[in-house]
Amino acid sequence: MPKLFASDFDGTLHFWETDDQYLVSPTDTQAILDFQSAGGLFGVCTGRPLLGLTSQTDAAPGLDFSFDFYIATTGAAIFDRNRQLIWNKTIPREVAEELYHLCSPMAKGPDYALVCATENYWTFAKDIEWPFLQTISSFDEVKGPFYGYAMENESIEIAQEAADRVNERFAGIVQAYVNLASIDVVPAGCSKGTGLLKAAEYYGATLTAGIGDSFNDIELLDAADVAYTFNSADPEMHAHADVLVDHAAEAISDFMRR
Repeated sequence: MPKLFASDFDGTLHFWETDDQYLVSPTDTQAILDFQSAGGLFGVCTGRPLLGLTSQTDAAPGLDFSFDFYIATTGAAIFDRNRQLIWNKTIPREVAEELYHLCSPMAKGPDYALVCATENYWTFAKDIEWPFLQTISSFDEVKGPFYGYAMENESIEIAQEAADRVNERFAGIVQAYVNLASIDVVPAGCSKGTGLLKAAEYYGATLTAGIGDSFNDIELLDAADVAYTFNSADPEMHAHADVLVDHAAEAISDFMRR
């Protein structure tokens, strides 16, 4: 039975200021390859939908390794190494549409208000440079299944206000998670933590690890047998971690010794 390591992507493995050189640092890449060579399963656990991630990881420069699994859309959809769906949970179309109309006025701008459906982001914004976004002129053009909504706000305070509105209006239907100055909204009962547990059950993992840098990773850390975050992370994150590290490779090396 394998060990299983689930990692957040943005701010944990990938840092936007270095994406013109590599998506994941050579040090972290080598640690992942070593872990996989030893029989471990290494996957990503992200708020992005699948295509929102793979459109970037498959481009040049891309990754020098392959993920063994993908926990996407904050745990609402899980895919195997070949990107075949393992498990998902969805919300009704009418809820997705109401979410968009409720939250979008609070977004940083139209480019930052996104419907999460199928394996992609959908947006009403025009003339955007993100190739993984599907632009639409009517909500009727959005194809299901519907996983939720995501947006970036001007501040953490606005993001928290938006999350509170969503959680009050749709209690028991969806759950909004704050991720710094943005929110991810997914079906109730889904989180990065439940995604980890589903993946561990599917693969029969004997021991699990999780690493993340921000508040929407707390459920991942709480669900993992061994939880990691960075010394530079918010002190609130430290309370949910078993081990503090400076980079992902350090966490992977520690987990391999267990």
